[in-house]
Amino acid sequence: MKILIADKDNQAVKLLDLILKELKFEPIVCNSGEEAWRRFQSNNFPPVLIIDPNLPDISGFELLKRVRESKRGKVTYVIFLAPRGLRENLIAAYNAGVDDYIVKPFYAEEMKARLRSAKRLVTLQSNLLDRNILLEEMVYAVTHDMRTPLIAMEMTGKQAQEGIYGDLPESYKKILKTTEGSLKDLLSMVDNLLRVARYEAGKIERNTEPVDLLKVCQECLDELRPIYEKKGLNVRLLQDTLEVKLTIVRQDLKRVIFNLLDNAIKFTPARGSITLSVQKVQDKVIVGVQDSGRGVRAEEAKELFNRFARASGARHAPGTGLGLYMCRRIIEAHGGIIDCIPRKSEGEGTGTTFSFMLPVQN
Repeated sequence: MKILIADKDNQAVKLLDLILKELKFEPIVCNSGEEAWRRFQSNNFPPVLIIDPNLPDISGFELLKRVRESKRGKVTYVIFLAPRGLRENLIAAYNAGVDDYIVKPFYAEEMKARLRSAKRLVTLQSNLLDRNILLEEMVYAVTHDMRTPLIAMEMTGKQAQEGIYGDLPESYKKILKTTEGSLKDLLSMVDNLLRVARYEAGKIERNTEPVDLLKVCQECLDELRPIYEKKGLNVRLLQDTLEVKLTIVRQDLKRVIFNLLDNAIKFTPARGSITLSVQKVQDKVIVGVQDSGRGVRAEEAKELFNRFARASGARHAPGTGLGLYMCRRIIEAHGGIIDCIPRKSEGEGTGTTFSFMLPVQN
């Protein structure tokens, strides 16, 4: 295993070099932060870094920041090797994201023990990541293979209702209609799983185009009209502008708005109200979906955008818990933010507001 040392202290570097070689590690020595950063970015990057916070060019904290913000930095074990100082320095280092902190001068046996622990943790993390990748590939393969037969079943059901295979009693048509609804739910879940798998693998569409936001909002409302009218919901669109253009993947934008509206319809009781709002603020646009349902508790609001998260009132409703997670990934991928404003009090009608903000096309 390679270990990168970023330290200008020759005496400490010599001792570290001896210890690492004794433990069968391969040391990579850098005397500056910029050199360490270049070596870290190489293809065969070291999974463990030992950094002196007081480097001659950029600080160890700046190097740590770059490492943590990089994709590979999430699986890198970082040790700060610093002169004895104030306790505040130790706290600042841990807050900045170091995994371990060793004070100079250090004992050789202590350093060996810390490095063995680092190797064990890096190995465990690497194994977990490999297994996670395997599981994600399996999920993608299974959901992809499920989609075709589900579409075929849905089409067959529609054709049967239309009488292509002969006349059917009304009772049979009702059963087929119910089955069609269940198949649509399954297809939606499969599409969400596939979409998440693509985003996690970095295989997202980049064919952005100028998109009319208000037109997409109206399309979503029109497609969902039969559902919300059946529940007797009062659904309205409020806008403070006649036109808003966004540079975005059109289907992504529609997916987010449709998902937020669909959730609001699902969890708003009969004869309740839903407001879809569009507000332009300088070079940004804020889209909100407010309902009059039971609402989301404050402690649940932030968690809803995580994978497989479900609100306490939605545990028995159909779904994968991936819809809002997918919305967050889409909005963040296009330079925006998404949020949930929880209910203010207990009980029916308190409601929840989901909103997202995106940059407007200049």
